[in-house]
Amino acid sequence: MYTRLIKTTLAIISVICLSHSLAQVAPAADQAQTGSAYQVRAVKTEIGSDNLSLLLIGESAPAYTVSERFDPYRLVVDIAEAEFNSEINLDQLLPENDIAKLHLSILKDQEPSIARLEFALGEDSTYDVQRVLNNLRIEITAQPAVAETAAATPSPQDDPVADSLFDTPTTDVAMAEPAERQQSEAEKMKDNFSFSGYKSERISVDFYKIDIHNVFRLFREISDINIIVDEAVNGSITIALNDVPWEFALDIVLNLADLKKEERFNTIVIYPKDKQFIWPERAMDNLSFEADVEVVQQEALIIQESASQPAEIMQAKELLRQARAVEQKDDFEEAAKLYEKAAELWPDNAKITTKLANLYLGRLNMNAKALHYGKLALEKAPDNTKAALYCAISSANMDRLPEAVDYFTQSISDDPPLEEALFSYAAFSENNNQERIALKLLDTYSQHYGDNLHSLLSRARIYDKLGEYEKATANYKALLSSGFQMRLDLKEYVEQRVSAAIR
Repeated sequence: MYTRLIKTTLAIISVICLSHSLAQVAPAADQAQTGSAYQVRAVKTEIGSDNLSLLLIGESAPAYTVSERFDPYRLVVDIAEAEFNSEINLDQLLPENDIAKLHLSILKDQEPSIARLEFALGEDSTYDVQRVLNNLRIEITAQPAVAETAAATPSPQDDPVADSLFDTPTTDVAMAEPAERQQSEAEKMKDNFSFSGYKSERISVDFYKIDIHNVFRLFREISDINIIVDEAVNGSITIALNDVPWEFALDIVLNLADLKKEERFNTIVIYPKDKQFIWPERAMDNLSFEADVEVVQQEALIIQESASQPAEIMQAKELLRQARAVEQKDDFEEAAKLYEKAAELWPDNAKITTKLANLYLGRLNMNAKALHYGKLALEKAPDNTKAALYCAISSANMDRLPEAVDYFTQSISDDPPLEEALFSYAAFSENNNQERIALKLLDTYSQHYGDNLHSLLSRARIYDKLGEYEKATANYKALLSSGFQMRLDLKEYVEQRVSAAIR
């Protein structure tokens, strides 16, 4: 059997970038309008084998935002008006470790100024950022390593199609990245917001006693919509929201502050409820009028297409929602039954059958079922390399070696090839005495994704098997000097192999 290689990517939908404009924050209720800075008097860190915690101890409640950046993958925490105690060594906020690297920058050209904590993470990391009274806690966890000789069996929690099962499939299937956070509470709320009319970008934000004008500046930055605020609007507000559409957050602020809005021509005007606002009119503004008509026609077309969906697809979507809910309770057998019913009602959606292949392989250990649904997915979408990978691993687990080779070959046909497919194919080849093929696959892996702990160790082990001890020793030495975190027993083994070669 091939042990699962769990690879997670941080969810994009749950945290939206709010980094360019933060609002002022006051340290306490009686200082709400002073604009005082967030004083960080101490920083505490805890680093374990696969997790770390960074605690900023402050003298008032922090105003901050959380966002993700890519190429390379980073977690960005922006704190408004943060000032650090002079005794804190800003260059050593986070000691050297193998989980995350921290870069701190103070953006004084922003209004208000921003202290930006930028963490370089591995793609398999997860994180949690939350305010605890006046403190800000940042926790980062790296996924544990797995057996180096095992091929990758994907987990439904890391399923690349789970978030897109509801999409009407096209000839060019877009496969989302695996995401551990697909099962979050925010995911459950997604459709509820959509049905309520809120479909804008989603934000997470935590501000205490923030000037309301800075709140509207924040919405301007994330929405790219012009926002005009009446001069009569004033006051401050405390707001803590997690993964909600920004329009929903804006409506809450307006209700709390007894304000209303008017929206037109990509512009929102905000003013007190007891006032009246009249839009200026220009009879000759035909270009804007024509553009507005086109938008209305497009929206009408979308509504018409949605309304004309067959009853079977609507029923299938409801089954998919039920299946996801059951799956989150770890009742994988019942979830599979619901997914199967949805697949029968929506036979053209290859993502559902791909999901079934993933579920039967990764959770229920039913290789025959996984192979069956993987094949169905490939019939609908021959370029579905994820489905090909599931077929390959299922075939290998059932000792159908020639069939497994064919599916593995198909699974690495993307440009660049799937990362997990390359590594799984290499492990499969090594286990079946195809060491030279395994080495070529590992070289391709390194070319596209760089070396990691598993690729270096696998390459060294294979050279050991082939009796090419100089090459094996070179890879063992590279592993020791790479900085990758290793289990104690593994590190001792590698050191022994290097010592034996020297003697």
